[in-house]
Amino acid sequence: MVNRQRKRVFGLLLLLCFILSSASVQTHLIQQQSPLSTSIPHDEIIHRGILDVGIEQQDSQGRSSFLSKLERWYNSHPLIEFASLVGTSITVKFIDGSYTIIMDPLQRKNEYIIDPASSFLHERYGIVNDKSAVLLNIAEYMYGHRQCKNIITTLLRHEYSIEYLANEAVDLSYLRHNLSADVIYMNTHAGYFDVDGDHQADAVVIATGEFWTNETEQKYAFDYQNKLIVKGMVGNQGIVAFTPAFIDYYYAPGDFPDSLVYMATCLAAYDASMAQEFLDAGASVYVGWSQNTVFWTNSKTSVNAFRLLANGLAVQQVCRLIGSGGFYNWLFHSKLMYYGDGEHRIP
Repeated sequence: MVNRQRKRVFGLLLLLCFILSSASVQTHLIQQQSPLSTSIPHDEIIHRGILDVGIEQQDSQGRSSFLSKLERWYNSHPLIEFASLVGTSITVKFIDGSYTIIMDPLQRKNEYIIDPASSFLHERYGIVNDKSAVLLNIAEYMYGHRQCKNIITTLLRHEYSIEYLANEAVDLSYLRHNLSADVIYMNTHAGYFDVDGDHQADAVVIATGEFWTNETEQKYAFDYQNKLIVKGMVGNQGIVAFTPAFIDYYYAPGDFPDSLVYMATCLAAYDASMAQEFLDAGASVYVGWSQNTVFWTNSKTSVNAFRLLANGLAVQQVCRLIGSGGFYNWLFHSKLMYYGDGEHRIP
């Protein structure tokens, strides 16, 4: 009888130990998995870094110091796998595998100088003919449309049929199928995408007019999963930005019939990654800034460039004449550059 009782007690103790050890293992696994299973506040982390680092001056040296400190801040964050600064663009990869490309962390509220209610989103000019132009003024709500009106006037004198879109009208759905034109002009933001964190730019990325929301990843699941789009940040606003793979996927050879592609944006011609996809799809020449630009220089030189082209000058002559375009671009070591046929002229 005593032996039986001892066996029962011993059995109960073994069972209790097994239950406790299982609970301990489960708790340990939950603790290990919790950092990845918990939703990461991506935007909050990005904004906190900008606020914590701060900046006291806006000259080129102040910007460089700020960006370097900001990169170090992100790299010290436990929820960030790496942050990579290339030029003035920071790629942030979180531990959940998602990316954010910080295109312009120094965007200030007072640079939003245009009342969005005063803008126009979609207009057509001229008569339908065999010469077409698409002007996409994605940053109209920030910088206005004066330069685009001047470009439209110049192109109308050469009898172009023109489609003008601004702000959120330039969304991903439009960009997928409507860029085939003789002249393509985009005024927006751009940055670099460093996929592996080696401080080498793998691709130029260009901002659309579409804001990034909680539904974006699901709405554009294919584009997001295949890195046709990434999340960009301009100031505190998340936006949808497209990569060179987007152009490669949605546009076939010949879709840009000897087109002139003019990217009026920072960094668009930093390397040939975006330019090459347009050229492979039939474009004749791709024009953009090699480094940063400021909006007044960007706007002025856009108007001047099209006036010079309308007077019969070739793209390489226009780029040579414009050069940096102004003092601030010169400080940034930025020049108007082209890839493709420098002898291209608009008819």
